Amino acid sequence: MSSPTVTVLRKRHPCCCWQAGLVLLLSQLLGCESAQRSAPTVKQRTTTTQDASTRELKNALELLQDPNLTGQSPTAGKIAYGLNAWISKQPPIPNWQTPELTKTLPTEVQRVFRQRARSTSQDFNIEDVVFLRETLWLRDVSSWIVKQQLDPKFERWLGDVREKLGDTTTSKLGIAHRLFDWTVRNIQLDPISPDFRDFVPKTSADNSDQPARPQHYAPRFGIPGPGYRFSAEQLLLYGHGDFWQRSWLFMLLARQQGIQVAMLSAPGIASKKPLPWCTAVLLDERLFLFDTRLGLPIPEENRRGVVELTEVVRNPRILGTTELPGLLDLNPQKRYPVRHADAQKVTAFIDGSPHYLSRRMQQLQETLTGDQRIVLATSTTDLANRLTRHKAIDQVQIWPIAYDTILYRLGRAKTLSRDDRALRKNAYQAMGWPGDYDTLEKLLLRDYEFHDVVFQFSTSLASGRKQHLRGKFFKHEDEPGAANYYLQARVSDRDLNNFLKDPRFRARQFGFGQRAGKDKNRDQAGVELAHRGMQRAKQNATYWIGLANYDAGRFEVALDWLENRTLGAREESPWKVGARYNLGRTLEILGRVADARRVYFGDDSAQSHGNTLRARWLTMPSTENP
Repeated sequence: MSSPTVTVLRKRHPCCCWQAGLVLLLSQLLGCESAQRSAPTVKQRTTTTQDASTRELKNALELLQDPNLTGQSPTAGKIAYGLNAWISKQPPIPNWQTPELTKTLPTEVQRVFRQRARSTSQDFNIEDVVFLRETLWLRDVSSWIVKQQLDPKFERWLGDVREKLGDTTTSKLGIAHRLFDWTVRNIQLDPISPDFRDFVPKTSADNSDQPARPQHYAPRFGIPGPGYRFSAEQLLLYGHGDFWQRSWLFMLLARQQGIQVAMLSAPGIASKKPLPWCTAVLLDERLFLFDTRLGLPIPEENRRGVVELTEVVRNPRILGTTELPGLLDLNPQKRYPVRHADAQKVTAFIDGSPHYLSRRMQQLQETLTGDQRIVLATSTTDLANRLTRHKAIDQVQIWPIAYDTILYRLGRAKTLSRDDRALRKNAYQAMGWPGDYDTLEKLLLRDYEFHDVVFQFSTSLASGRKQHLRGKFFKHEDEPGAANYYLQARVSDRDLNNFLKDPRFRARQFGFGQRAGKDKNRDQAGVELAHRGMQRAKQNATYWIGLANYDAGRFEVALDWLENRTLGAREESPWKVGARYNLGRTLEILGRVADARRVYFGDDSAQSHGNTLRARWLTMPSTENP
């Protein structure tokens, strides 16, 4: 999905309303589908030289750097044209085969794979350009993260095990820890949603069982669920997601640094399917375990470093048994959800997002070198073979959440568009899903407001977020940094109040006109929507200023923005969970361990289990009680 198109309120334009904003959203959500059919291609021409095609590729890669690139902009078409001009002169990779592992995907997503991957195709379309932009973001984000300071405790542990693991594995493990830690700090953890993907419709009148039809597959119907509410690009842009999404993003960031990560899934209680458990970093045929739900590496028995899967399988004291408490248990009533017996036979889910499994992306990746290098392809076969060498790995499957994300995006757009509403409402009710269709519409509309509207009504916030993800926090020469843009996005409370109540102020300061006469009431919904968007943009900017200062090593400044301006704001921030966790981390760095422990112990979020463990494991001065 393309990044949100933003509307500049400082410029004068006709009054917008929420219906107009919704049309804009749908054009973003569905734009790639129409573009996929009409993307420019280049036929073989004898007058085109190899040098000309190389120049086309170079120009396409330069255009890809445009920070305002979207799937709807003319630039996307130029990029697709240039890529097609280049690949039309390249011999195809010989003996290319569609990965066998794709056959294990659920039938509901097989069509998505065929449509999106087009694995043997040599033609680039607009959706490919959107994918390239996403991988460019992932590469750029991961590239500056790996240069950040490593957690001192983890660094000391790495020094102790360097001789055992070797220099290469130790170095890559440090990189993996940095990427994991950044993901935990920057992707605020949402509670996991109910999973209705296997929901079977009500039986027919004769009470005969009937299988769920693909068109009623929950993501296809726009029903939110675990792991698929956001694309990887949206996770970076929006900054929050559940632990499945955290794990997926960690996988993709690590891939850009040449590190393979799998999601281990353990047998579920009262479930026929394995349930996601923790991520496993594969280095030198060893699997190191990181839990994005806890926000912690699973440590060795001495509570240091990160444990290997083989040790977890061997040592029951780490996960515990029915009788034996585990290292990750809080008390007999609050136990870690995976026990020693569960870890003996696990399923490894690996990312096989459609574009990573195409021949054209493999060919483009092999062409890119040096600073242009981007990881665009993966071999699920090779990774599966490496994983199955571990006795505890029972099977390897492609994790379908990338495909469910695509289906959800389309289903959500159809629900919000209200097209064929009566038919969709009847189908929804026939499925017997919880709640009602009207409630679903309201839920998706709130979701739209919280994310898309925020960026539509603040160009400064959008610019700041892009600079933040590039690791550019403060002004350098003539280029503003993330913090500079974020400050601009923080509209004062007085201006927000005047915007809502004073039509003349809206028109004068923001160019937000209002129709006269009877039509003026129709504008009120648009005014209120814009006001909510600006308020949320301010809250986002406030929190992200704190994170930017943390990443820049300005911890005292970060402390102020997190503690006083985010958590101490008059209106409760939607970033309360992330701000509390990052406040604790900031206090740790500043040596205020007792204060950090109080912050972690006072947490009641989806990450509370991990935060409580972190508080317990912090070293306490001898004068304080544990």
